[in-house]
Amino acid sequence: MAKPGRFGGDVSHLNLHKTFCIPHGGGGPGVGPVAAREHLAPYLPGHPIEPRPGADTVGPVAAAPYGSAGILPISWAYLRLMGPDGLRNATGSAVLAANYLARRLSAHYPVLYTGAGGLVAHECILDLRPITKTTGVTVDDVAKRLIDYGFHAPTMSFPVPAR
Repeated sequence: MAKPGRFGGDVSHLNLHKTFCIPHGGGGPGVGPVAAREHLAPYLPGHPIEPRPGADTVGPVAAAPYGSAGILPISWAYLRLMGPDGLRNATGSAVLAANYLARRLSAHYPVLYTGAGGLVAHECILDLRPITKTTGVTVDDVAKRLIDYGFHAPTMSFPVPAR
């Protein structure tokens, strides 16, 4: 089990997409709790009605200062419906499918964020920057063309730094 407090970071964003199997966009991009070490607490967004003593915050950053409670039943229902065996099978299927794509496409496109032995986790991230540089075709163009052929476009907003 992962323990974000032991990773050594000052801030951890526990994205529900990864943590609780919420589909991308299921409640907003990056929905999930943000945990921060104690020395950063005075700088976290606050609540206008219940300010934290000694905190000089900017106030809430959303209309729901404590997050969207409506997203939690989706996670709960997904976990309950899948059960331990279903979650394990879904995870294995996602990892297998991503590695199949990575292997099939690696001769044509650089695959980013691989681990030991060239394997990826549950997402196959292709580097289209060289194509964009030489042709002007962007990742959004590729996503739209996939939709033209009846394929659900993958996540196209993964943060890949510009070279």
